[in-house]
Amino acid sequence: MNPINQEVSNFTGQVAVVSGASRNPSIGRSAAFQLGLKGASVVINAREAAPLERTETDMREAGIEVVSIPGSIGDDGISERVADAAISNFGSLDLLVNTVGGSLTRTSATTLKRSDLLATLELNTWGPLALIQAALNVGLEEGGGSVVNISSGTVNKTTPTMAAYAAAKSALNALTRTLARELAPRGVRVNGVAPGLTQTTATIEMWEADDGAAAAGNILLGTLTRAEDIAAACVFLLSSEARQITGQVIDVDGGNHLLGGGWTPIGDPSIEGFREADRS
Repeated sequence: MNPINQEVSNFTGQVAVVSGASRNPSIGRSAAFQLGLKGASVVINAREAAPLERTETDMREAGIEVVSIPGSIGDDGISERVADAAISNFGSLDLLVNTVGGSLTRTSATTLKRSDLLATLELNTWGPLALIQAALNVGLEEGGGSVVNISSGTVNKTTPTMAAYAAAKSALNALTRTLARELAPRGVRVNGVAPGLTQTTATIEMWEADDGAAAAGNILLGTLTRAEDIAAACVFLLSSEARQITGQVIDVDGGNHLLGGGWTPIGDPSIEGFREADRS
């Protein structure tokens, strides 16, 4: 029997890629920092160059080895550039966190436009899948790789105006499970994390005025989820401590999924100001 691993979540010598890692606060930025502070070299990506460069600077000042590659991860050639940057700068690609996604429309399914549905599906599925494909092409499975996709607790709800987003994240969950089965013989684990309402730039109008107090009152644990909570779950799933976990999507929502259909801020008169999710 192997001895107990004393170096919990130590990623020294490993290389991580994190998409959507520019905004502060955001799940991607927090995941990139947590992985870097635990020893990983990190390639970060986001749509806009300026905030991405600020994150790169902040990470370097924290002593993290980091390279940034701007561009929308679903666009032709961007996922390949990101994966290639891991190899050319750090020599491998071992860990992958896909955080890019979002809700592009708040429309009933009865009036939803085909273009809006397909765009939402593409945003939440193709970018993550393209990056996984690119990572596999440069050797993600060598030595055993690990992937985490960011899903959403929305899939457990039936909020009428979020039908497109729920469908898109449900599709991402299906991809996560299917890839987990297909890639397991190659030593690659694929899991997901499903956040509830989380304090990020994408949801800032829902919590900024009172630091989330009103929203937290609807959550079983009584506190609003922060980006670092989601990132911590990602880091665990990427780590050797989770070596027997694959094909799982873990809810990180303060217990909201335990409340039947769950509480949602969309349509709650006490929590106003929803906007489209940050597509960084």
